[in-house]
Amino acid sequence: MEPLPTNQIPSRKKIGDGGCGTVYQTENKNGRTVALKVFEPKSINSPLLQEMTKRLAVGGWPEGVMPVEFQSSLRWTMPLLSERQCLQSTIHKHPRKDSWALVNSLAQSLAAMHEREVAHGNLKPGNVFLKEDGGILLSDWALGNMPGITSFNFTDAVLYQPPEQLQTPESYRGPIGFRSDVFAFGVLSFRILTGRFPRCHETFNVVAPKADETRKDGIQADLKKVSRNLEAHPELRWPAPAKNDKETRHRDLIEQCLSLKVEQRPISMVKVFNALSLIEKIDLPAAGTKAKGLLAGMVLIAAAVLVMGFFWQHSVQVLNNELSVSKAKLREAEVELSNLVATKDGAETKLTAIQATLSRERKLAVSKLQGSRMIGDRLFAWAMENGNSRLPPLDARELRLKRLEQYFEEFLSSTVDIKELAGERANVRIQLLEVALAVGDAPLASRRLQEALIAWKDLPMDTELRFRMATNSLLLALLRPAVSDPETKTDFIGARQALEAIPKVEVDADRLQQLLAILDFHEAKVIAASGDNTKAMEQLLRATQTLNKIADSRPELAILRSELAACYLSSATILEGMGSLGDAREVRALATIELLQLLKNDPTNTSLRLDLAGCYTAAAESAILAGDIGAAENNANQALTLLDQILLSQPDNAEAVTKKASLLGLRAGVQRDKGLAIEAITSYNEGIRILEAVKGSATHHAMVSFRLALLLWQKGRMIGMAGNRASEIALIQRARGLLDNLGTDPSNIGPRPDQLQSSSAYLLGDLGHAMQLNTQKEEAINAFTDATTIWQNLSTSRPQSEEYMDALSWCRQRLAELK
Repeated sequence: MEPLPTNQIPSRKKIGDGGCGTVYQTENKNGRTVALKVFEPKSINSPLLQEMTKRLAVGGWPEGVMPVEFQSSLRWTMPLLSERQCLQSTIHKHPRKDSWALVNSLAQSLAAMHEREVAHGNLKPGNVFLKEDGGILLSDWALGNMPGITSFNFTDAVLYQPPEQLQTPESYRGPIGFRSDVFAFGVLSFRILTGRFPRCHETFNVVAPKADETRKDGIQADLKKVSRNLEAHPELRWPAPAKNDKETRHRDLIEQCLSLKVEQRPISMVKVFNALSLIEKIDLPAAGTKAKGLLAGMVLIAAAVLVMGFFWQHSVQVLNNELSVSKAKLREAEVELSNLVATKDGAETKLTAIQATLSRERKLAVSKLQGSRMIGDRLFAWAMENGNSRLPPLDARELRLKRLEQYFEEFLSSTVDIKELAGERANVRIQLLEVALAVGDAPLASRRLQEALIAWKDLPMDTELRFRMATNSLLLALLRPAVSDPETKTDFIGARQALEAIPKVEVDADRLQQLLAILDFHEAKVIAASGDNTKAMEQLLRATQTLNKIADSRPELAILRSELAACYLSSATILEGMGSLGDAREVRALATIELLQLLKNDPTNTSLRLDLAGCYTAAAESAILAGDIGAAENNANQALTLLDQILLSQPDNAEAVTKKASLLGLRAGVQRDKGLAIEAITSYNEGIRILEAVKGSATHHAMVSFRLALLLWQKGRMIGMAGNRASEIALIQRARGLLDNLGTDPSNIGPRPDQLQSSSAYLLGDLGHAMQLNTQKEEAINAFTDATTIWQNLSTSRPQSEEYMDALSWCRQRLAELK
C-alpha cells in the first residue's frame, strides 16, 4: 500500500531537511502520528534503496533496525522519534559509564542487518536512535554516498566512511560494503569511547554537526581528498591507557575494524559482534585472590629481610661515611640546579610572550591579506570586465590593466622568499596570465601560462580552478593571429586536454560543452588551413550539433541561445567565470553557411536539415531579444519550412516535432505581444496538438513531454492574464504532472535533473501565484512551499547562482505574504 502523495496529506509539519530529502510529521490512515520522509530523486538510488529495505522487512524487522511502515520509490513512513532520542544530541556527553554498552548495542544492530545481507553504508550519530530500554534503532541505510546517484550533498556520514567507499561508492555492493560498515562502526565506537575521531580529529571535528544540529550546511566536500587525508594518518592513538585486560582486548578489536586496508578488517559485523561477546565473558581476577597473593609475597620479603639484616648492619657504617661526602656535593648541585631552573623559567616566559605576540601579528596579517585578496579579486574582475551588466563601467581599461600588471609583478618580487605565500603567489600568476590575454599579447600569455602551471604544480588545485585554467588555455589558442602557426595547433591540443580532464559532474556541464564546441569550431579553421577539408567539416558539424543540443535542453530560457557559442572571434577579452560568451548569432551565421554548403551536396540529409533549423530558430530567438520582430519572423519561417519538409516524409520524427512546437510557441509569443490573442492561442493549440500526437507513438522521447509541458504552461499563463484563472490553473497543473513524471522516470534522457528541477520550481511559482489570485490560499501555500524546497536544494548544490537565490527569495516573500 502506498502512502498518500505529499501534496494530498491533510495535515503535515516539516520537521527537518537531510542530504537526501525532507522529513514531515503527519498522521497515517489510523490517525497515529508518524514521520514521512520524502526523498529527492537525484539524491538516491531508488531501486537499490527499495531492494535493501525489502530484504530487511522479510520475516519481520530485525532487532535494532528502524521499521519502515510504508515505502515507495520516493517516500518512507516510519515511527516518529524525538530529536532527544538521536545519538547526535548526546554524542558530546561521551565517554561515560554506559559507553561500552552502547558500542555493544551498535554492533548487535549492525550484525542483525548483515545477517539479512544488507550493508548500512550511511552510519553516523544522526542515524542512530536510542530506545528507553537501552537498545538502539538504526535508520537511513543505503542513502548518501551510494552508487548511481546524480547529486550528493555533504553529510557527516563521510567522516565515518573508509577510503574505498569515499573513492568508489560502487564498493557498497558486494562483500566490501560489509567491511566498510565495520570501519564506520570502528570510527563511531572510537568517538563514543574517547570523544574524538580516531584520525584527522581536528579537521573532522570542525565540519561535524554540533550537538544541537543534525547536519552542517554550506560544506563542499572533496571525498577523494578526505580519503587521502585518512590514508596519510594510518596511526591510531588512544588518549589514555587501558584499565584492564578486557579493555585491552576491546581496543584491539576496534583497531582491527579501523584498519585502512580492507582485507585486514573482519568480514562483517556478525564476526565483530561474536568477538565482543567472547571478550565480555572474560572474568577479571577477584580482589580477594589478589590480596592473598600480596600477603604471601610480603611474608617472603620479610624472611629475606631477616636473613639480610646482619649484612646490612655491617655495611651501614661505611655507607654513613660516604653519605656525608655525597650530601655536601648534593647541596652544591641543588644550588646550581636552582639557578639554572630560574634562568630557564625566565627564558620560557619571554619565549611564550614573544610567541603570543607573533601569533597575534600573524593572525592580523593573514586577516588583512585575506581581505586584501578579496578586494583585489573584485577589482581584478572589475578591471577585466567589459560590458558586464552587474558592474558599472570603468574608463581607461588599458591603463588599468597596465597598473594591475605592475602591482602583481611587484607583489611577486617582494614575496619571493616567503614560503607561506606560495598559494597567493600562484594565484597572482593566473591573474598575470589573464591580464596578458586581455591585452591580446599571445607570446606573453603563453609564457605566463607555463609559469602559472609550474607555480601550481605542488599545490592543491580544486575543480573550479582547473576549469579556470582550462578556459585560459582555450582563450590563448583563440588569441593566436594565424591559423597556420604551429603554436596555434599545439595550443588547441593543450586546451582540449585540459577541458576534457574536467569532471562534468563537478562543474556546469552546459558551460563545459559550450567551451568544447567553441574549441571544435575554431580548431576546424586550423585543420582546414592544413588542407584536410573533410575533417574540418566534420568537426564544424560536431560543434554545431553540440550547441544545438545545449540550446534544446534549456528551451525555457530563450536568452541562453544568445550566449551559446560565444568565443570572442576578434578579441581576447576575458570574463572571469565566463558569465557571458558573446553573441551566438555570429557563430550561428558561420555554421549556417557551412550547413547550406553541405545541404547542396546532400539535400536529403535529415540530420543536416535539423541542425540548420536549429540555427534559424536560435537566430529568431536572438532577434526577438534584440527587438527585431521582422528578422525573427523571417528566420522562424525559414526553420518552419525545413521542418515541414522533414515531417512530410517523417511525421513521427520527435526531434523535428519538438523543434516545430518550439517555433509555434515563439510565434504565439510574438502574436500575443502584437495583441493577436486568438491567433496566439491557435499557435499554442497547434504546437500542443502535434506534440500530443507524437507523445502517443513509439518514437516518443522525454523532450516531447518537456516541450509539451512548457507550451501548456505558456498557454495557461496567457489565458490567466485574460482573467480565466480556473483554466490557467488546470493547464499548469497538467504541465506539472508531465514534469513530475519526467523526474521519476529512470529512463529519462531529456533535460538534465537540475534543469528539470528549475523548470518545475518556476512552474510551481506561477501555479502558486494563480491560486493566490483565485483565492485558493492553502493550495497557493503548498505550491510556494514546494517551489521553495526545490530552490533551496538547487541553491545548496550551486551556491553561487544568482538565478537560484533570486527565485528562492521571491518564493519566500510570497509565502510570507500568504501567512
